[in-house]
Amino acid sequence: MPPESRTFIEEARRAQIIQCAIDVLATEGYARASMARIAKQAKISTGVISYHFGGKRQLLEAVISEVAKMATEMMVPRILAQPTATEGLRAYFESNLEFMRVHRRPLLAMVEIITYTRDGGGPGPYAQQHDTAINDVMRLLEWGHRTGEFRDFDPRSMAIAIRGVVDAVPARLIQDPELDLDLLAREFVALFTLATRRQP
Repeated sequence: MPPESRTFIEEARRAQIIQCAIDVLATEGYARASMARIAKQAKISTGVISYHFGGKRQLLEAVISEVAKMATEMMVPRILAQPTATEGLRAYFESNLEFMRVHRRPLLAMVEIITYTRDGGGPGPYAQQHDTAINDVMRLLEWGHRTGEFRDFDPRSMAIAIRGVVDAVPARLIQDPELDLDLLAREFVALFTLATRRQP
């Protein structure tokens, strides 16, 4: 059902189911996050989930979209408020890791989905969002190219490197909940400022 045809009540029910899915994924893991378990958490029948989402994969895709939306709403205003691409890159790392600190449960749900969903070795539900994340970083890097702040490099290769270090953090955070995210953000900023800046 396209968003424009949903009623307010249907949107509220979808939001409730997504939140319950996030809670179950984060606290009990992907293996136990069955449709039945999520329905029990939401105090509804599995048929209600099927009506709103169709199946588990579609529900997981909705969870990914919701977590990505939360991150975007937190990060984008901070990045766009910066006067230069160099400062925008700094804001990108700082706001990304701040999101991981503030929204730990949605982050854990995302990690569970990324780690455990594969359909015969094909792309999982996160694949499309990963491509979007790469493209977003590329736009930030192209900003620096337009202003002359950044040296000449391939934006996609650099974007993949940036996403690589960011995407490595959640798994480390699960192993070490006290991981110093402020220190990590500073090191990422220093590393990629050096990697991208134009030499005098």
